[in-house]
Amino acid sequence: MKCPNCGYPIQNGMICPNCGVDAFIFKKTRNASIRFYNKGLEQAKVRDLTGAEKSLEQSVLFDKNNYIARNLLGLVYHEKGQIADALKHWIVSASIHQDNNPASYYIETLRKDGRKMEKKNDAVRFYNQAISYLQQGSDDLALIQLKRALDYNKNFVEACNLMTLCCLQEKNFDRASYFIQKVLKIDQYNPKALKYAQELNIVANKKQKRPVKNNADMPSVKRTDAAPPAPTYRRQPRSQNGFKNEIIAFLVGGVSVAIVLLSLVMPAMSETKDRTIDELRSKVSAAGNITSEELTELRQKLKTLEEENDKYKQEAAKQQNVTLLQEASTLAENGNSVEAASKIVLIDSSDFSEEQKATLDTLKLSVLPQAASTLYTQGRGEFLNKNYDIAKESLEGCLKYASSEDFIDDAFYYLGQIAQEKNDTATAQEYYQRILNEYPNSNQFANAQNALEQLNNITTTENTQQNTTTDTTTN
Repeated sequence: MKCPNCGYPIQNGMICPNCGVDAFIFKKTRNASIRFYNKGLEQAKVRDLTGAEKSLEQSVLFDKNNYIARNLLGLVYHEKGQIADALKHWIVSASIHQDNNPASYYIETLRKDGRKMEKKNDAVRFYNQAISYLQQGSDDLALIQLKRALDYNKNFVEACNLMTLCCLQEKNFDRASYFIQKVLKIDQYNPKALKYAQELNIVANKKQKRPVKNNADMPSVKRTDAAPPAPTYRRQPRSQNGFKNEIIAFLVGGVSVAIVLLSLVMPAMSETKDRTIDELRSKVSAAGNITSEELTELRQKLKTLEEENDKYKQEAAKQQNVTLLQEASTLAENGNSVEAASKIVLIDSSDFSEEQKATLDTLKLSVLPQAASTLYTQGRGEFLNKNYDIAKESLEGCLKYASSEDFIDDAFYYLGQIAQEKNDTATAQEYYQRILNEYPNSNQFANAQNALEQLNNITTTENTQQNTTTDTTTN
């Protein structure tokens, strides 16, 4: 039988002598991937996009090289308005299988319409900002951001669901009904939309003052393409809690100002103390005509200043890390994951409070994978366009932030190709060898193996020629 991973003929047993894969297990996982793909395809046909998404994610989990499942998963994400997720899977798919792969067409179509991509990206940014406003209790500002998100991306399912929730809280049930049906048109079995629909029917029955006996008694929510007039959102009268929140916000602002002042003043104070310490050290070193009591006093003063200066420097370093955390949070909120990641990796959290450590950990979980994915996409694009220097910078940055993403092996391969292009044989061999050692199931395994063999042959030939030349010269 042939190895299902590399195609090498297996004479005995189930372990491939070429790539070391257990052919039996590999075949089982591939069959499981195909089953989940078929299930996802059927679910997508009946517009059960949530179910299809789960099935296709399982398919890709069992076989990351199933590019057909990735293509369909990308289409599902695209239909739900999650363009970044769709693009990620299409890019990986195109790197796995390059010939006649529809993913290349999907990517090219999006790339041609740059303005459309910007609008989709802005929609996500508005949606994230809306969540931030809701967490702060600014419902009216959140609604404005959600409306802008849906203006830019009408099929953004999560934004529609959040808008439904806001409308339910405002008791605008007609508007909520519209968004529920809009989601169900896109994703027939969306769990959030179905839950909101159930709550809406319960509210409607309470309003009519009659019990719900069965589904037939429930007032149906009519499907319509015409949105009811948008409600006028008004702020609720200021409550005591709102007043407390304003006080807290004021105090937080005061703390922020204090941090900025400390970060500016402390270095200057530290420099002054450094100069004083140097002067005292000079006096102590040159202590010739002073009494032992004066020398002891100088040494005590020197020790006190050094201790104070160490505290100042430690506090300044802590405030610098707090500033970096704040800058990273702001950049992440604005959708600039790459710059946010560059701040995060500089942070030393050893003196952080538990709350600050939790904030940093949350940022790392959300920002670093996104930054790695963005840089990988940029690096791969530049590599295909033969802009090797830019590609190298992006791909190296991608590896700095990546942890367990499924494109790490591809990044190694592209960096190996770039090194080989620049005649840096040792670096190229190192990247190829890492794929062979760390990613035996990689779609780039065979490519890395072939490239490594070629480089080894070239190196061997060059060494042989060099030895021959040396022997000839010696004789």
